[in-house]
Amino acid sequence: MAWTDITSAISGAYGSIQEWLFTNIVGPLLYQFDLMSWAEDAFDGLDWFLFGCIQIILILLVLRTWERVQPAEAQERFAPSSRADVFYTLFHRLGIFHGLIFIALSGFFFEIDSILHDFRFDRLNVENWWPGITSIPVVSFLIYLVLLDFVDYLYHRASHTFNWWWQLHALHHSQTVMTAWSDNRNHVLDDIMRASVMSFVALLFGVSPGQFVALVAISQFIQSWQHANIKSDLAITRYLLISPLYHRMHHAVGYGHEAQGKPGVLGGCNFGVLFPWWDMIFRTAIFPKEVYPTGVRNLSVSQNIITQQWQGLVHAARELFAK
Repeated sequence: MAWTDITSAISGAYGSIQEWLFTNIVGPLLYQFDLMSWAEDAFDGLDWFLFGCIQIILILLVLRTWERVQPAEAQERFAPSSRADVFYTLFHRLGIFHGLIFIALSGFFFEIDSILHDFRFDRLNVENWWPGITSIPVVSFLIYLVLLDFVDYLYHRASHTFNWWWQLHALHHSQTVMTAWSDNRNHVLDDIMRASVMSFVALLFGVSPGQFVALVAISQFIQSWQHANIKSDLAITRYLLISPLYHRMHHAVGYGHEAQGKPGVLGGCNFGVLFPWWDMIFRTAIFPKEVYPTGVRNLSVSQNIITQQWQGLVHAARELFAK
């Protein structure tokens, strides 16, 4: 069977599942609650759910198996601290978070789009950069992936620069038992800010909704792999893609979140999200061979999700209004 036949079969099966879910579950619910005006958005929103289901299956079957075959450190099979991470992952990957963000911010971004149009702002559409080349879907997709990754690098560094912001982001670093579930262990306020920034940049560069869903889904799964308890540095290809050991260094106690030689002072290394190039350019890259313990010095958080979120909010507010 040709590759095109395989991709067509997969695409057809995906479309059939999406149509069935909308016809038999989502559509009737919208009708029941008089929300049919949201029908088109809800149909598109099923992409988040389906891509999330695919990711969850791959985490369970591929990444969790890989962790047992090539572990970076010995771990309890399913540590109590990892249970909250599973909830965070399901909340983010199955479209719940992105659905809420879409509802909350759709009006705002519509207004921004209108303002840009009124000022005759021509979006920086990648497809128009080099017609015939950047207009090729695969090419534009890769360019968008790199652009958004650079923005993500800058955002990530900023979260390690301001004390109040770090108090939110510290929840992500607090995990001492890193697994493939750990990527979405974040404070919801930090997630909202990041989603807003990334969505705005995507709007400026003309990323289509379908492309944006695929970009986020691919990035999320790669980050799940990078957070996994896997001892892999990718050898020579470590300069092309961030490996689990590289990112683990970012989570290492006393390395990834503190200035070198100045314990407790914000700093760190290996801020890259997908590609190590930005760290290499800005000299924040460390390519380790050893496995280091993860977590934040002198920080322990509750295993209760609500308490985790409240603690981060209180600590951030104290830093923000300290003076």
